[in-house]
Amino acid sequence: MARFSLKRSGTVRTEGSGSGRFRITQKGAFFAVAALLGSVAALSHSTVNMLHTRSPAAALAINGDDPVALVRDAQSRIVAGDAQATSESAVLSVVQRSVQELPINGPALRLYGLNSAAGGGTNLATMRAQMEASDRMERRDVGAQLWLIESAVEQNDVNRALRHYDTALRIEESSRALLYPVMTDAMDSPLIRDRFLPYMAANPPWLESFLRYAVSRTDTPVSMARLAKANNGWPEGAAFSSLDTELLARLVSNNDFEEAVAHFQRIEGADPAILTTLALNNASTNWRLAPLAWQPFKIEGIETFILASPEGGGAVEIEAEFQAGFKGPVARKFMALKPGRYRVASAMRAEDFSRPDQMQWRLTCASEGQGSTLLSENVDFGEKMQLSGTLQVPAACPVQLLMVSANTLVTTRYIKLVLETAEITPLAR
Repeated sequence: MARFSLKRSGTVRTEGSGSGRFRITQKGAFFAVAALLGSVAALSHSTVNMLHTRSPAAALAINGDDPVALVRDAQSRIVAGDAQATSESAVLSVVQRSVQELPINGPALRLYGLNSAAGGGTNLATMRAQMEASDRMERRDVGAQLWLIESAVEQNDVNRALRHYDTALRIEESSRALLYPVMTDAMDSPLIRDRFLPYMAANPPWLESFLRYAVSRTDTPVSMARLAKANNGWPEGAAFSSLDTELLARLVSNNDFEEAVAHFQRIEGADPAILTTLALNNASTNWRLAPLAWQPFKIEGIETFILASPEGGGAVEIEAEFQAGFKGPVARKFMALKPGRYRVASAMRAEDFSRPDQMQWRLTCASEGQGSTLLSENVDFGEKMQLSGTLQVPAACPVQLLMVSANTLVTTRYIKLVLETAEITPLAR
């Protein structure tokens, strides 16, 4: 077994029973110790780098001058309500030490600016300068971006505000809950919609989720329709493909009927003839274009389907199944008929019905909330059913709504109702 001994001459000699021997000179021992110390320093540095973000206090226990840990620890103390840590002198001391170690230090400047803003210890111009300097260095702090957004808004600088919105939304997805509602309301402004168009073209990673949020949550869906119009439609891509459907539904539910028709006419691939026909075919029953196209209701108590018609040629039928006793809508469709006289006709059939069961076709003027009835026809259920009626569309009624409803007697049966054909044709005056 080998034996180690350290001699005064500075030579370390290893002696053993084997023939192998080696010597470490004093110079070699120095380099060995230096290498060991270097390894310890490297390990200490790596440990600090791992801790200074997640556990800054622990990092400072190892290296009390780590610039990142200094700022992070001060932030934690401020958030925890440490009164001593929030004093301007204490924050300034931390910032000075951090900047001394790391001169290009955006987080340190943000810490000082935000703390000064909270305590009122710095004038607005100085604070803005600190935040903007921090932003130029690195942009990974949502708090600073929010401050810069407010500063830009106060100065009516829309472009700068949107730039900071973009930055904040890229930094943390959690900021979307705060920023999306504000951005949605801002779309009511024509100026902001105009300045937002470059982001529609650039398609940043947050754009699709924001547009979906804005379309579904806005109190003024007309603003989103006008944004799409200014952009010549939504950005390309499957992620945006359902926005037209969502927006049409929102416009209709908000009684913005004329704007819904106008938006429909701008949708790429939408056949404008759908607005003036009741024909049942693939185009007029495209769910992406409902409720300007036929929209079968899928609500409690009724199941509806669109099935190929036996007639072929692209014709379809709307089939509804519901328990006897159902009273409610089966399908609806909005139209944009020109003023004049029209004839409505439809062929239908039913199964397992009772004698009092009826269908109702009701066409009303949807525009401007008038709701005046243009056509109201009831048809008794039968194995073969025919509807025929005439109506007059006045000049003050640019958008019309057709509702097809059922009114059935309560029994234990399930009823099947099928709309086979439907048409509306203009009549000579």
